Parts: sequence; C-alpha cells; structure tokens
Amino acid sequence: MERESFENAAIAGLLNREYVCIKVDREERPDIDSVYMSVCQAMTGQGGWPLTIIMTPDCRPFFAGTYFPPTARYGSVGLQELLTAAAAQWKLEKEKILDSAEQITAYVKEQEQPTAAEPGKDMVHLAFRQFADNFDKKNGGFGGAPKFPTPHNLMFLLEYGIRENSREALDMAETTLIQMYRGGIFDHIGGGFSRYSTDDRWLVPHFEKMLYDNALLAIAYLEAYSRTGRKLYECVAKKVLGYVERELTDAQGGFYCGQDADSDGVEGKYYVFTQEEIRRILGAEEGDAFCVRYGITSNGNFEGKSIPNLLGNKDYERICEEQFGCDGGGHIDGAGREAFEKLYEYRIRRTPLHKDDKILVSWNGWMICAFAKAGAVLGDKRYVDMAVRAEGFVRQNLMKDGRLQVRYRDGDVAGEGKLDDYTCYILALLELYQVTFQTAYLEQAARCAEILLEQFFEQEKGGFYLYAEDGEQLFMRTKENYDGAMPSGNSVGARVLHKLAQITGETKWQEALDKQLYYLAGAMEGYPSGHSYALLTMMEVLYSTKELICTLSCDSDSDTEKQKILLAQLAYLAETIPGLSVIVKTQKNGEALGGLAPYIQNYPIPEKGEQFYLCSGSQCMQPVSEFTQLLRLLGAEGAAEHDIFKDFKRF
Repeated sequence: MERESFENAAIAGLLNREYVCIKVDREERPDIDSVYMSVCQAMTGQGGWPLTIIMTPDCRPFFAGTYFPPTARYGSVGLQELLTAAAAQWKLEKEKILDSAEQITAYVKEQEQPTAAEPGKDMVHLAFRQFADNFDKKNGGFGGAPKFPTPHNLMFLLEYGIRENSREALDMAETTLIQMYRGGIFDHIGGGFSRYSTDDRWLVPHFEKMLYDNALLAIAYLEAYSRTGRKLYECVAKKVLGYVERELTDAQGGFYCGQDADSDGVEGKYYVFTQEEIRRILGAEEGDAFCVRYGITSNGNFEGKSIPNLLGNKDYERICEEQFGCDGGGHIDGAGREAFEKLYEYRIRRTPLHKDDKILVSWNGWMICAFAKAGAVLGDKRYVDMAVRAEGFVRQNLMKDGRLQVRYRDGDVAGEGKLDDYTCYILALLELYQVTFQTAYLEQAARCAEILLEQFFEQEKGGFYLYAEDGEQLFMRTKENYDGAMPSGNSVGARVLHKLAQITGETKWQEALDKQLYYLAGAMEGYPSGHSYALLTMMEVLYSTKELICTLSCDSDSDTEKQKILLAQLAYLAETIPGLSVIVKTQKNGEALGGLAPYIQNYPIPEKGEQFYLCSGSQCMQPVSEFTQLLRLLGAEGAAEHDIFKDFKRF
C-alpha cells in the first residue's frame, strides 16, 4: 500500500485534504497495533497487516480492514473510493458514525474479558492432542503452507515429551527441528532462519530474518540438544548464534531487529545461486560437489535459481556435524568451511542486504536468554559474555529513571516500555542469574517485576495489560494472551512470576502467579495449543519441581577456581533438568540474597567446601557435600558425561 497508494498523488491529496493521517510502526507501538487489531478482528472476523483503520478525532474506530488496492479491483473496494465515501458520510451523518463507534468500542471491550478457570493437566493434554491432530508427519510443522517455525510450540512438545514420557511429542518436535534445518528456511551459507516458509516443505522462505525468531529457535534447538544429546541440534544453535553475533550485533553489545527479504528490490536475490555461479566461485570439481550436496540444479527451485538446502540429502546429519566442527571428535571439514566462506563473501559483495538496526528491548530480552542458555548448556563462557554485554547495553541505554523504554537507534531512545519489554527483560535477567548466580541480576529482576505488578497487572482478575497504567491511554486497554510468532506478554509474565516465586519463596510473587494462571486458563479454554508458552509455566506448577540451594565457602585462590567450575556445572543442571531452580549463597552475597529470598538466611555457609540442599515438591532431602551425591539425588548421573564436566578450557 505504501508504494501503490500513499505515493499516489490523487490518493495522497485526498488523504491530506480530508484526514489526519497517522502511520504506526507496530514494533515501536505494539499497544496501538494490538488495540486496533482487536477492532479489525471484531468487525471483520479476521486481521492482518497492513492494517487500515478509520476513526473519529477521539480515536474511536468506525471502519477497519487490511489491504486495499488503490482503486476497485476484482470486486474489492479500492482505497480511493473508500476514503471518498467515508469522508462524505462523516460530513452528512456524523452522529450516526459516532454512535457506531461507541457500539464498536463497547463490543470490543466486552470481548477482552475471558472468564477465569482452574489450571489443570487436562488443558496440557488437550494442547498436545491438538498439535498431534495438526502435525505434518512427512515434513514436520503443523498444517499446510505457509508454515511458521513457532519455536515455543516445539518447546512445549519437548517439555511434554519429558514430563509425560511421550515419544510421540518428542518425535513431533524433533522432526520439525530437523526438517527446518534441512530446508531453505535455514540459511546454510550464513546461518540463521528466515521468518516462515511459503511452502509445506520448508524449502522456499519469505527471506526476511528477524531477531526474535532466531532467538527463540536457538532456545528450542538448545532445549532439544539438552534433552537428547544429538549433536545436530548443538550445531544448528551455534550457527544461529554465530549469525547473530556476526550480522545483528551492535558495537556496544545490543542486538539489531533483523534483515530485509529484498536485495535490489528483488525478494531472495541475496540468497539464491545458479550452478554457474557456484562453479565459478569454488571451481568446477568442488562446485559440482557442492551443488549435488545442497540441491542446486540447472532448473532451480526458486524463479530459475536455487535456494541451498539439504531436503534431498539423506546424509544431512553428518554434513551438519562436519561442516560446523560438531562431530564430537574435533573434526572440522576445512575444505567445506573454506567453500562456505567463499560463498558468504561473494554473496555480500553481490547484493548486500538492508539491515533494520533498531534495538528493541523485548527482542533483545529473548536473544539475551538464548546466549545465556547457550553458555550454560554448551559450556562456553563466550556466549554468557555476549548476554551480559547485551543486558548492560539495555540497562545503560534503555532505562530512564528506573523505567524501560522501547527502542534505541543511533543514540536516540523512544517509547514508554510496554508489557513485552518488561516481561522479556525480566526473563533475561532471571536467565542471567541462573547461569552466573550474580545477585545483582536477581535484584534488578525484582525491581522491574515490582513495576510490572504495579503498572500492568489487574489485581482483581489477573492478566497483564499491554501498556502501563500511567502511560499514554488509548480508548481501551487490551490484554494479549494468545501466542503468535512470539509468546504473548501474558505468557512470559506468568513464567517470570513463577521463576521469582520459585527462587525467592516470596508470597507476593506466588499470589500474583496464582491469579495469572487462572486468568490464562480461562483465556485458553477450548484452544490451549494457541497458548503453548503459558502451558510451559502451567506444567512447572502442575508437575514436580525441584529447588536446589548451594552454600559455598571461598578460602583461597584455588577455591575460587574450583568455585568457577562448580558454578558452571550448576548452571548446566539448572538449564537441563526440568523444573529445577538453583540459588547460590556465599559470604559475599549472603546479605543481599537474604533481602530477596529471606528463607536463605536459614542456610549456613560451611567453613570449607560446599553444601547442597535439595527439595522436591514438599520433601526436602538430607544435605550433601559431594557433587556426585547431588547428581544421584537429582537422578542426573549421566550429566557427568557431558563436556562441561570434563573440559573447562572455555570457562
């Protein structure tokens, strides 16, 4: 519409003459997008972008739609005719329009009030069955084209598979993760995933890459690796994070939004190759081998050219492990690595991509979680350092008087922080605490969570509003609870409250969590699979959890080195054992930690070594002082075989 209509002289003249025109960036103003998308769905039965709203001067809508051609086409009304008719009606029947706007407002507000329900395992099981009924057994994913990765659905299935010992759930998640990697939605040359696949095989993507997709997918692949030990998942996660580090990381540590689909005005031009190009870059012999391996043919698979993919290559797992040096034996296919570097450099010179270099708090929260988790699961401190640096960027540049802002670009900061900004940032802080055990992250998380409850939470019925009570007020306050491409702020809010309650033992977090889960259970009735991230928290509550308290002494430099290794091992356990939270008390952090989690004051610091206190459900076990004893209590003796328990060079 931007090119067709808003740059059309006749339509622009009509807009400027009859209307006050406002164009909204939905990434910077998700509150406006949410409120008026609710209107569009209520009035038309569907939504989408671009979103077109005509409203009164006091911002109450009376017409909603999505895309309109410039003029009438194939039975569809044109924007020019629509604008002309609406302007005439406003002049002739203003009172009728105002009355209609009032009725629309009342109706939409009524739809925003789900009835609370009691959380139960029946919802969890129903969600699984809904996924199973919609699963594509051949290609992975759910339903037909277009297919979206929706990583939080896969996280739910992985968790459900472990909790319920369901091989079917694990197979659904793993098949999807594998087929997405094999397809063209994954960038085999430079790493990272595109937004979605236009076909049901994951072959032809919409080539735009977004930060949030890659953050959530990295988390999903890391979850799969920690559950199965399958090296392919480790390799894909590393490739995704390598792409983000190389192409979407600001010099100060924040993460950019993403990269466009188009190059030189042509979608996908950056990503596709011909056989002749490959042969010219790599040489005839190596080029032919590459084409066979990655499905690059003379006819092509996308507008006469080829998207590199492994859908036709049954040797995809060995290729992945060798190419990225993840085969467990330290083997790196040097020739293959060199070929990829040549193709990557050629691609950049041939058709550079436009980069969206905004830095959004909410999306950065997800990527901080991904890097922190990678550091713990893979035993690589470099990833943790990336997460620490990004959080420092947010705290330094996107907080004003203790309140979050929305976005940063070239030194300019704008927007009052919305629900997603707070919940994703708090989740990132809690993730950083769980992999570093630095109390400052827990303190910052608690401070921001206080604002979350004070400014966004409905105390009586539960549920978080999209924007703050003291923020700019729209004609209504919405509560988004359905998970779309990203988990909703209400789903993440539940997870944040659960983590705070589990770590600190404070009743205020638990009481808010109870209300939140009842609100979400009511919202998801009938269609729980649309709330998969909320179900992750529900499972934490409905199934068994474990709380581990570790008290540490530190008497010498050798103890400090030993402690560093122990903390890395504890972080690994916290990230890989379902339902486990870990809190670490030392002489140095004892006072601050006691203020956040008062119960911790009852746990003495030993004169030497460490002491482990493990509780499971309502049962607390006898404390132990040996790490091997702890692993036995956790039923995690196999964890000792992981590299993080053998090789600490990276830490």
